[in-house]
Amino acid sequence: MVVIGFNLTKILVERKSLVRGEVKVNTKMNILNIQKEDIKITQGKEVLNFDFEFIVSYQGIADHTGNVADIIFEGKVLYLVDPKDTKKILDEWKKKEIPTEIRLKVLNTILAKCNLKALVLEEEMGLPSHLPMPTLKEPGKDQEQAKEKKK
Repeated sequence: MVVIGFNLTKILVERKSLVRGEVKVNTKMNILNIQKEDIKITQGKEVLNFDFEFIVSYQGIADHTGNVADIIFEGKVLYLVDPKDTKKILDEWKKKEIPTEIRLKVLNTILAKCNLKALVLEEEMGLPSHLPMPTLKEPGKDQEQAKEKKK
């Protein structure tokens, strides 16, 4: 079982006000629906379509400005499964449950694709990054700061 496709059906980026001061960034990801797709890619396999949403929202903290900006993606992940597993997966989805192995593969695919696109859009819209970016530090600074804190 493997992810065989990913596509976006909606991209919305909206900056409602200038980003001033401290901003809280929340990321939310949801599987909205799962359904069987009628795609004949390989014999003996079936395809499940996972509809999803991925949302990055920015909330102003310092001046209580509320919602400063949103980045919203909606799309589909296509997942190749054995026909004997299709019914079980769809039955579990009726209870809003997804087998762990499949859920992790689908969600990790969504994270990998959407995080990269969100970083590009954040740069273009003048928004802070929703992911901590790596930074370089002077060698030995961490040890010195740790010693200072212990005193």
